[in-house]
Amino acid sequence: MRTLLLAAVALAALGGCADVPTDTAGLASRTDTQPSEQDKAWMRGIHEGNLAEVQAGQLATGKGSSARIRSIGKMLVVDHTKLDTKVTNAATQLHIALPMSPSADQRAMLAELQDSPPEEFDQDFTAAMINAHQAALAATKVEISHGTSPTVVALARMAEPSLVAHLTALRQPGGGQGTQTPTGTSTETSTGSPTGSPTGTPTGSPTGTSTESSIGTPTETTMGPETPHGE
Repeated sequence: MRTLLLAAVALAALGGCADVPTDTAGLASRTDTQPSEQDKAWMRGIHEGNLAEVQAGQLATGKGSSARIRSIGKMLVVDHTKLDTKVTNAATQLHIALPMSPSADQRAMLAELQDSPPEEFDQDFTAAMINAHQAALAATKVEISHGTSPTVVALARMAEPSLVAHLTALRQPGGGQGTQTPTGTSTETSTGSPTGSPTGTPTGSPTGTSTESSIGTPTETTMGPETPHGE
């Protein structure tokens, strides 16, 4: 009798298992959080900034009157090209549409640098790039604090040291002053959409920040610098 009871219990258990769906594909957890408006704004803004700063760097390599400015220009081209490759790849993965060109303000800034007299170019370039990187850095800090997509937040974390390093290089003696934004101002609590210029960094070189940029992929690799610099 005991054997029969155990057999009946086993059959009942198997019968219950028959009701469990065998296709678990629909139950797989998401690998990334749906990007928020904050995430999208940062991606679009940093992309515009990358496009603008690559063009500004190209101008500096050709128009810069000092070796220092030409070197910074090359650094911007290399670093922002690498960063933008990672941004565009992540945007494709997350289905985020990116602008096709820099913003109107950035295009105006580039036109002014293009027309800047040779004797004034170095100062104009430095001031414009300090302002641009301050704004981009402030927006990146906001994304790190308030972003929801792990992929986008990781990308912002990897972009931050490079932006800081570029600012450090631009603020070295001999550079322009720019319209510097003090750390902790309201620009750091914006929506996080950089218009091509990082903000909210200290007026001096950040403690413990190397002059080499370190932009890596948001999920795996780390992009090392190809030229000595310090944004």
